[in-house]
Amino acid sequence: MEIEKHHFESIDSTNSYAKREIDSFNPFALTLITASEQTAGRGRFKRTWVSPKGLNLYATFVFFLKMLRDDLGNIPQVLALSAIKTLHPHLDQLKIKWPNDLVVGKDKLGGILCEVTQSKWGWGVIAGIGININMPEEKLKEIDRPATSLLKESGREFQIETLSRELAVQFLGSITLFLLQGFDPFLEDFKKELIHKKNDRLHFNDFQHVVEGSFAGINRDGSLNLLMENGIIRHCATGELL
Repeated sequence: MEIEKHHFESIDSTNSYAKREIDSFNPFALTLITASEQTAGRGRFKRTWVSPKGLNLYATFVFFLKMLRDDLGNIPQVLALSAIKTLHPHLDQLKIKWPNDLVVGKDKLGGILCEVTQSKWGWGVIAGIGININMPEEKLKEIDRPATSLLKESGREFQIETLSRELAVQFLGSITLFLLQGFDPFLEDFKKELIHKKNDRLHFNDFQHVVEGSFAGINRDGSLNLLMENGIIRHCATGELL
């Protein structure tokens, strides 16, 4: 696949644009949609993604599948790993909070929203990512959860376009491998880049209940194991860690 890029100075949301225009993209390319600003940025679980102009990376990748796959849930994890590899030279303490948040300690640096929609080309995969790049501390305080940026962590500004280009090349190689071989080639790297360690106390929200347990590893499909007080291992596939 080649990379075809579309950039906007301002847009409601790169993911929303991708969904609206899904039939217009090249089915044989990896489409990259970027924006300098999002006026209605979206995160997981219908949350707002704060997207001020010219400060951060707002990007969505689009590619197509002939049929649905059982491992679609791993695509955000592959994208998270691509971001880690792109950013590690600048911020080696960057980690992944399961399932696919980019964090430094307890502060969030980036998030991923992956959606799948039907198109005339088959199933369109829409993988969006937002990364706080040059966001100063006063802007970070406008976010309703603990957040950080490359600027805050490193003390210097970055070329957003350069990071966007490097991420696209990294993700193209990774998603090509994933489509051929699944998540297996990424599993060990994913485990290594997780911020969680054995026996860490975690709170898991499946949007019906919040449960507490100890981190007990990652399964081959990228899901998380939680050791409960009663000794039972809970398999966590859909939800979030608080």
